[in-house]
Amino acid sequence: MNEKEILYQFDHARLGKFHLALILLSGSCWALVAYGVTIIGFLLPSLRAEWQISSSLLGMIAGAGLLGMFIGSIIGGTLADRFGRRGTLVWALFISGLFFFISSTAWNFTSLLVMRLLTGIGLGAIIPVISTLITEFSPSKVRGTLSVLINGCWGLGGTLAAFVGYKVVLNYGWRLAMLFGCVAFLLSFLVRILLPESMRYLIGKGRLDEAQNQFRKIKLDFEDTPIQIVFPQAVVVEQKKSLGGIWSGSFAHITFSLWFMWIALNFLYQGVLVWLPTLLASTQITEGRSFLLTLLISLGQIPGTLIVAFLVDRTKRTNLLIVSLVLLTLSTLLLGLSQNDIWILVTGFLLMIFNGMAWGMAYSVSSELYPTRMRGLATGWAAGVGRLGGVPAPIFVGLIMQQGGSLNLVFSMLALAPFFTIIVISTLKSDTTGKSLEAISSG
Repeated sequence: MNEKEILYQFDHARLGKFHLALILLSGSCWALVAYGVTIIGFLLPSLRAEWQISSSLLGMIAGAGLLGMFIGSIIGGTLADRFGRRGTLVWALFISGLFFFISSTAWNFTSLLVMRLLTGIGLGAIIPVISTLITEFSPSKVRGTLSVLINGCWGLGGTLAAFVGYKVVLNYGWRLAMLFGCVAFLLSFLVRILLPESMRYLIGKGRLDEAQNQFRKIKLDFEDTPIQIVFPQAVVVEQKKSLGGIWSGSFAHITFSLWFMWIALNFLYQGVLVWLPTLLASTQITEGRSFLLTLLISLGQIPGTLIVAFLVDRTKRTNLLIVSLVLLTLSTLLLGLSQNDIWILVTGFLLMIFNGMAWGMAYSVSSELYPTRMRGLATGWAAGVGRLGGVPAPIFVGLIMQQGGSLNLVFSMLALAPFFTIIVISTLKSDTTGKSLEAISSG
């Protein structure tokens, strides 16, 4: 079987045991990253009480993890393109688990700041690898759906963090919550023994024999095809020769639009979810009740993901993304206007629904628009720059709180992020729905 046949069969395979295992393992890794990002929001009140530190310094602790994720995303994407997807993921998970463990022993502000930075590097490296693997292993007809479902595991990880914050942090302290992240060691082992290397990566590197051997081991269930397969002209093998960077030619506009989108989404997410327990606790709501409200609000990401999972392969990707961003902007403004528990719960839940929709669509679009030779690098930079854009959000919100700013002011400022993203994404005309990756790459 030659390289064209392998790519064609992957694009036309039925969903089977291999895809189920891929989704479960990738989804678990994605949930781990979400847990690592979200749990810090539930630790801030305890850290403030234990070490007597200001809101701006608490924001720096939250921001350090995002800075680490910026570094890790770029490193992970680059290594995935050079040395392979699977090996990069194994080491990223191991590093994450190691620094989750060390973080649980932090003795002061500075030590935790450094550990959060290093943990973020490991978590950040996971993101472009998982996104790339799902894109390259998924049949073209359901690639968007699988990508969105994986992103839905972010909602599960975020909800788990909220549950741990409500049940564990309040009763047993913040250090135990850090140790939950050590599940990364188990995931690293499972990836090493269960997950194959990307076929498209191996073919792009000229390692056809390895690709053929792994293809036989996977044992996909293929759709019925004619005896003589006629390949679309767009289905071609990636060449080792580089055709330019992510800022060259037609990729420049794509890269600008995606970077802007990821900066805005991360800024909003970090500003809202990381600080939400503390913001609510700063009002007349008790700390325990603020954690419970945040837990219930976090559940909204799950139905949001299911909505776009149903729609993503049935409608134009960018249109669905724009609708999600409009609804996200409106719900952010409404949350800032809420005056009691019930309205905070309702508007916050709606915000998380639309946030889940926007993030699901963003991941679906991002990794499809680049060819295999640069997919890991491009996805890594987009994710990394996005995380870097989220760094000032916790500090920004902390400074507003320190100056006595209202919830309405905080959320009104945060709503500007998705609003401007709507304008930028409206200029992105690419439609990837139902197309093979090779057809997309060829224009």
